[in-house]
Amino acid sequence: MNTYRSSITSLLISILLLAVLTGCWSSKEMNEMSVVMAIGIDTVGDQYEISVQVVDPSHMSRNRPMERSPTIVFSKRADTLFEAIRNFTTESSRKMYFSHLKFVIFDEETARKGIKEPLDFLFRDHEVRPDFHLAVVRDNSAKDAVTFVTPTEILPAMDMYKALKVSEKAWAPTSAVNVKDLLQNSKKDGVEPVLTGIRLRNLEKGLTLENVKTSPQHVNYLFTGIGVFKGDRLIGWMNESESKAFTYITNSVSSTVAAINCPDSKGKFVIEVLRSKVKIDPRIVDHEPYISLVVDTEANIGEVECNADLKDEKVFNDFQAAAKEHQEQILKNGVRSAQQIGSDIFGFGEAFHREFPNEWHRWKDDWEAKFKELEVDVQIRYRLNRMGKITSPFDPGQHSQE
Repeated sequence: MNTYRSSITSLLISILLLAVLTGCWSSKEMNEMSVVMAIGIDTVGDQYEISVQVVDPSHMSRNRPMERSPTIVFSKRADTLFEAIRNFTTESSRKMYFSHLKFVIFDEETARKGIKEPLDFLFRDHEVRPDFHLAVVRDNSAKDAVTFVTPTEILPAMDMYKALKVSEKAWAPTSAVNVKDLLQNSKKDGVEPVLTGIRLRNLEKGLTLENVKTSPQHVNYLFTGIGVFKGDRLIGWMNESESKAFTYITNSVSSTVAAINCPDSKGKFVIEVLRSKVKIDPRIVDHEPYISLVVDTEANIGEVECNADLKDEKVFNDFQAAAKEHQEQILKNGVRSAQQIGSDIFGFGEAFHREFPNEWHRWKDDWEAKFKELEVDVQIRYRLNRMGKITSPFDPGQHSQE
């Protein structure tokens, strides 16, 4: 009897293994799919215009001559994102495949109307991985932003994706917002989302392959400014300098540079921020919320355009004080700008929610008004560590003693 049961068990296992080894029932061949790299979402009248940038696999190789673009853009208008995407089947023989989606771009009208509705499909669809970036295009359509041809990468969406990641690490005014970050912030009390802005230059000449065959390229894009949201709606913009305050306060700065007026002489000096850490310290003063920003920054002097002897301790200390004052002004101006717009993008409310939950319960329904009047103090510990290989711009042969 045991031998019989063992034989039956072995047979069942063999059948199951054969079923698995024959392939996946839901698998799709590459020649049956259009791999979507970017989606542009515009508002046109009462509808959405959805534009998808898809890969043409036969033109992916860098060794092939660039006779045609490696990507194709399809556009459809519909009341919802889902309808528009299904409607693509009327002009494409392949099903849209979203697992490699890298970028979703909104035009400004859609962002001001609200991005929750068009994003709902992407959050729900099982094929979409929640690791794509989001941005708002300024002065152009999202369709334009996914249509032009870029010179650096074969795939335009990948070019923008990589450029935003690099820019966030090396240039503080930009912020690479992942859809996970947006979703997490939307569930928190006391913090509002942001999205980076994109501008396109000289677009009318850059929608063909001629854009990558000339130098300089006709069209290029620039990540600039931060779009400030209230809930899922864009309500204002912060300029480049003000955007730096956001990345500093949210500890998103890996490295950045700044040009500062030389103390007591004409010209500027440039510092490279190596590390900056900001602690948000919420307090209650006279029964009202109060924020202290405790900042610890380390930087190098990267360039000096004025007559200054950095071996002189007083001169070096003056440079350090000027750099400290410059950062303090950036932080204060950025906070003031967000207060004027009326959106707590820094998470000050969340800090009070953690530290003073009872008070936050009383304040949260009126937090916009509280935030606009919130007193924010800035305390900075600033250190300039190195002066480079020279201590005077007029004596390049003289080396520092570091």
